[in-house]
Amino acid sequence: MRLIVSVGAMVLACTMSVGCSDTGDPVTGSSSAASNTSSAVSDPSSVVWDTSASTEYVGLGFTFKMYYDTGENMFASLAYQCNACSLEDYAAIVPPEGWRKGPTQVLIPEGKMVSTPSFEGISSTEDFLPELPGDEFLLIARTLDGELLEMGSGTVMAVVDVMRDTIFRYPAGGRVHELTSPDGDVFVLFVYEVDTMDFDTAAFEAADALADYPVPEGWTYSTRVLEEELVMATEGVTTVLAIRGDVSSVWQRL
Repeated sequence: MRLIVSVGAMVLACTMSVGCSDTGDPVTGSSSAASNTSSAVSDPSSVVWDTSASTEYVGLGFTFKMYYDTGENMFASLAYQCNACSLEDYAAIVPPEGWRKGPTQVLIPEGKMVSTPSFEGISSTEDFLPELPGDEFLLIARTLDGELLEMGSGTVMAVVDVMRDTIFRYPAGGRVHELTSPDGDVFVLFVYEVDTMDFDTAAFEAADALADYPVPEGWTYSTRVLEEELVMATEGVTTVLAIRGDVSSVWQRL
């Protein structure tokens, strides 16, 4: 079943801007400096966490993210998010060379972006909408590496390591949707692609909400109602399952 709903979500979210351009890469402002970007972020220990952009997501949280592939591997990228964008703003963006748009998704649990990553030589903000004041996109996360599970028929599934600082809260009495890997690792759904901004997350309270959703071969889908609050905190690096297809989703490992 496809949930015909709304738009975006938070997943991932510094301060100091380092002379970037909205038509090029976040290091030099040129359109072909992926190698410079790669070397600038190749050492995860070089990250500085900044709490000045801490954001609470109470109730529905929607996300509009732009990605810059750093060239370190097929998964490595920088993720920038706009908290001030509307659906119309985001839809109007034409990604510059080297950039790509993420799917619009809704955050299912309540959440908080505790701090944002900052790297020397990497811009912490980007401006893709000149009509809005300031640099509206903020660096919120960095994808490090991953493992491709499946690819074909318009669907890509991968397990990916992501650097971010977030807290997700699923309330007692609420329903969670989980995927279990063949190795027994459990991943909890936290963002899901939607079509409009009038989405009601109550749709996910149905036991059969994702009964027909495609999952990796050998993985097991299950759903349950929580007896107590589930808190998923990430302070550095977390592992997620990303599914991109007709309807994209991301699931975080417990």
